[in-house]
Amino acid sequence: MIKNTILILTVIFLTGIEAYCQAEKYADVSNVFRLSLQNKDRKLYSDSVNTQYNKKSPKKLNFGGLFLAPYIGISFPVGTFRDFSVSGLMYGVKAEVAFSKLYPFSFGFIYEFQKNTGDGDYVTTNTLTYYDTQITYLGGSVDIILNKYIKTNFTMPVFSFEVKYATVTNYIGRENSTEEIPESKNIMTYSPGLAFTVYIFDLYSKYTFAGDYSNLTFLARIHFPFIKF
Repeated sequence: MIKNTILILTVIFLTGIEAYCQAEKYADVSNVFRLSLQNKDRKLYSDSVNTQYNKKSPKKLNFGGLFLAPYIGISFPVGTFRDFSVSGLMYGVKAEVAFSKLYPFSFGFIYEFQKNTGDGDYVTTNTLTYYDTQITYLGGSVDIILNKYIKTNFTMPVFSFEVKYATVTNYIGRENSTEEIPESKNIMTYSPGLAFTVYIFDLYSKYTFAGDYSNLTFLARIHFPFIKF
């Protein structure tokens, strides 16, 4: 599973390089909005007409955009979840909306899916043929761009906090039975995380508080500018 995930991440990264080249034509959105936030004062002003007898106050420009950010990574079970499951694949997409006047905050809508197979010892001890856990997440997030407080020219650190509604389904196969027994439950989850952005690429880690299904996840994410406001 981990080897396959690493291969997928490599393909995503190479695809992202091609996307990087294509994204140049969107520089007026991604460069101006995301990268200009690294400037010292983080504000843009319109040109003012200044003469010897007449000076106008500079006018602040407000701008924004919608970004789509697909991602993929590995989820590691934590606590009770680790007792009966092993690491698994997570993938999802995030739609981000940001405005310059709300800097350093941006907001997003999240869809995620993860699958963790059962731990071998747990499956054997409980006389099961398999035990798979699938979790679907829907929710929102708020990001805080830390370059307002941490000065760096190479990357853009971003703190993220997510609140998601999760549907957890356990698929259980028992010995001497062809019937699959699904068990489902719904829970609210909370995920603080930290990302490091270089142009349209993110390396992102987060811890999801989900009761018996808490997990630590490492993700690779690509930003695509979609709409300029």
